[in-house]
Amino acid sequence: MHGADAESFELVVRSAGEQSSLRLREAPGARAAVERAVSQAAALRAAAPEPSTFARHLGAQLSRAPDPMRALERLHARDLALALSCAQGLPAACALLEQEVLLKLRVPLSRIHPSPAFADEVLQVLRANLLMPREEAPSRLLGYSGMGPLLHWVSISAVRLALRMRKAQGEESHVEAEVLAAHPAPGGLELGFVREEARGHVRAAFIRAVASLDDEDRELLRLHFVERLSLERMGALFDLHKSTLSRRLSAVQTLLEKRTRRALAERLSLPEPEVDSLMRAIHGRLDLSLSGLLAVRE
Repeated sequence: MHGADAESFELVVRSAGEQSSLRLREAPGARAAVERAVSQAAALRAAAPEPSTFARHLGAQLSRAPDPMRALERLHARDLALALSCAQGLPAACALLEQEVLLKLRVPLSRIHPSPAFADEVLQVLRANLLMPREEAPSRLLGYSGMGPLLHWVSISAVRLALRMRKAQGEESHVEAEVLAAHPAPGGLELGFVREEARGHVRAAFIRAVASLDDEDRELLRLHFVERLSLERMGALFDLHKSTLSRRLSAVQTLLEKRTRRALAERLSLPEPEVDSLMRAIHGRLDLSLSGLLAVRE
């Protein structure tokens, strides 16, 4: 490791806290992982933060990770550097955030309200929330840890903001993935049956799974979990026997679990046994998650 890389590693380690620094110094691949992260940050060129500032910021994030070496291996370093540069108000970084993140939010926002004007309004408020300086408080972008794509992290904020804006306008929405994520309630995904650091990722994976359902399946969920219709009444609506409808609902929930697992595996890049462990914790609770999350709106 040449001088600049060695200096970056030392800055990261010194900023990571005593316990994490010891683990990083002992880990065989830590220096190479830091070198990769610094290189990815530098690839932003005009949008890159100052290297020593990025190294200290990275160390601070690793100090909060249960396993700093694993966090380094899973790090989205370029996204972490971009968020840091935006928090510092670097114009090139803010322009890149607009192009790579904010403009891509129109699709999920359109699921909440089809009007382009509504998406424009949400994005305008979101830009202010993320990029405008706050008195006596750090930039919200400094809260991004780099443990998942920046696009996903910002999209959760955008969806929650959009739902609050629709609620303020007195508008109700159907069973949509965003609703499930934005309104946790007792019995839902916010329970302690998943590790603290994984809850947000599980919730985001669940969002993606529900969003992938077709309109009829989501309507089945709405009638069952929001309207509380009996299987007999739902069967009359869909011209199906209640036993057939019961199997259909079970199949939708099984599909939700399968797609949540797939999205979780992609999002966290975890070994298969660890994903299996998280899914065992979720198994059998998706019905509680749906009813509990939606009960808040009733």
